[in-house]
Amino acid sequence: MAMKDLPSEVVEYILLRLPVKSLLRSKCVCKMWYNIISCPQFAKNHLRHPQTQDRTRLCCIGYENCGNVSNVVVYLRSTTVFNDNGELLDLDRLDDFDETLNLSDRQYLLGSCDGLFCVVDLFHNIVLWNPSIRRHNQLPPNPKLPNHEFSSYSWQESPANKRIKSYYGFGYDSCSDDYKIVAVLIPNYESNTSINVFSLKSYAWRSIVPQGKNRAIIRTRVLGERALVFHGAVHWLALDSNNLLAFDFEKEQFKEIRIPVNVGAYIRSGLKVIEERLCLYGQGKDYQIDKWVMEKYGDESSWTKLPSPHSYVHINPFNKRPSWENYQLWGFLNNKHLLKINFRKLILWDDKENTQHNVTATKGLMRIRTMISFFTETLVSPHSSSYTHP
Repeated sequence: MAMKDLPSEVVEYILLRLPVKSLLRSKCVCKMWYNIISCPQFAKNHLRHPQTQDRTRLCCIGYENCGNVSNVVVYLRSTTVFNDNGELLDLDRLDDFDETLNLSDRQYLLGSCDGLFCVVDLFHNIVLWNPSIRRHNQLPPNPKLPNHEFSSYSWQESPANKRIKSYYGFGYDSCSDDYKIVAVLIPNYESNTSINVFSLKSYAWRSIVPQGKNRAIIRTRVLGERALVFHGAVHWLALDSNNLLAFDFEKEQFKEIRIPVNVGAYIRSGLKVIEERLCLYGQGKDYQIDKWVMEKYGDESSWTKLPSPHSYVHINPFNKRPSWENYQLWGFLNNKHLLKINFRKLILWDDKENTQHNVTATKGLMRIRTMISFFTETLVSPHSSSYTHP
């Protein structure tokens, strides 16, 4: 039987197992294949397929200086480190990132959810971007935010010389099948705090009024640049207490989660996911990385410290005197640590086996302002299927 004679259900069954790059090419085969792959429901089914979840990719956003101009450059790659010949794989460069997203020269990655990146610049311009399908969506501005520069972790002066703080979160509401962004503005000069939620489905911003305990906890100072989406909520590390601050996208409420350690004791700390468990890590001056996982989400008594048999002090690819300032943990992949060394190289380090592999071969990418994130390669559109965009 020829492929053209196969029932559409069988064709879809086969196509669901293909990676995104192959699917984009397959849209040109025939009209039936085009219609199947372009269907929003196919994108959802493809997202949930186990083979899709195994296709983790790495995104690096860095800056290249060309004279007096700083250009944004983006590199993508699979998380396979070597090819079949044992050679280090290079990164795929996207040369049109600057022109495509139309943002200022300083961006922040708010995180990745279902293959979508949420990127915000200094002036609160927000873009949803799927690098796998090279599509983006510049969102409408939040009418509740004043004209001030965005800072992910520090207070800024507004035009009226009033101190303000803002932080964002991006995630998915499975109940309403909607991608949402929460924006929190905390003025330091008055008691009112503005909370605004953007819904991709309705394509609009709206304000929510915090109730009860939420009124107090939303003013918590957090590490806004280190947010993590997990279990239907976005989580931030609090700076002034042994807590996590979380925003539930379905209930649209804030909550606190007690953590087992004071993150102030570490030079760097953050949140990741390890084997479907919420993970808190701390990086110390002793070249050790301490990790705790919450065995049962929401149960504060289930925090468990993971063994860390080795330190990373021996990782010194540039033959320089090791310094804890030159080692930065960016994430975990299959229980291995992704470390940025001396702002110039990415290394996957296994603290159990005490082995390491280089990840980057591209020279000049690892700068201080480089942003690095893992994401899943999907067909999910940054546009809402229920809204007609202008």
